[in-house]
Amino acid sequence: MKEITSASNPLIKDLLRLNKVKEAKELNKVLLEGRDLLDLAYLHHNLDLVLTCLKEEIYDGVETIYVPKFILEKLSSNKSTQDMIGVGHYEFNNQVKGRRLVYLDGVQDPGNVGTIIRTALAFSYDGVVLSNDSASIYNTKVIQSSKGAIFSLPLYLDTSLNDLKTEGYNIIVTALHNSIPYEEVKLDDKFVIVLGNEGQGVKKENISLATHVVKIDMDNIDSLNVAIAGGILLNHYKKM
Repeated sequence: MKEITSASNPLIKDLLRLNKVKEAKELNKVLLEGRDLLDLAYLHHNLDLVLTCLKEEIYDGVETIYVPKFILEKLSSNKSTQDMIGVGHYEFNNQVKGRRLVYLDGVQDPGNVGTIIRTALAFSYDGVVLSNDSASIYNTKVIQSSKGAIFSLPLYLDTSLNDLKTEGYNIIVTALHNSIPYEEVKLDDKFVIVLGNEGQGVKKENISLATHVVKIDMDNIDSLNVAIAGGILLNHYKKM
């Protein structure tokens, strides 16, 4: 097993760059912390390298490098550093496929983005489309909150809601006004659920594309966290 014992090693310096979203995106590389993340990245052939303070190789066919714990601590974005950190990558398909999709319209909180991706996987959706102003999938908090789901279903970054409408998708938009209870919508064709920005909701231009504008009836408060609302809708429409 190869060893690196200095934080000034060129590889370690390069990996530190991945904690910056812009540079991680340019390189299409991400740091992965937590065995669940590494396991799923490995399962889907997205794991490229493992750094570990354990002198053992965990993943067959993946380069493993021994490093002292302080190097892992230097690379880690968490307060509690684990015994290994992986380096992974994403694979993209520009052609959107599937019957049930989720579209994130300016969802900016990384925890919400990761949680929605995780929920979409749990309810067997076919992919998640992210607008350019949503939190980046290269953000470490998005990756962590997805619990590895981010490697388990297709992600689309360069697809507009108008593109999906043109391709025949029913557009289900969440909004408080001029909307009907989500339970009243019956679907028998492909669809996309649109979840909007935490403060502003779905953009007006995207509401104008809707085939259905829905709301979640509630008492005592007028809105829910977008990840919670998304979970309710994704669970309901998975049966369609």
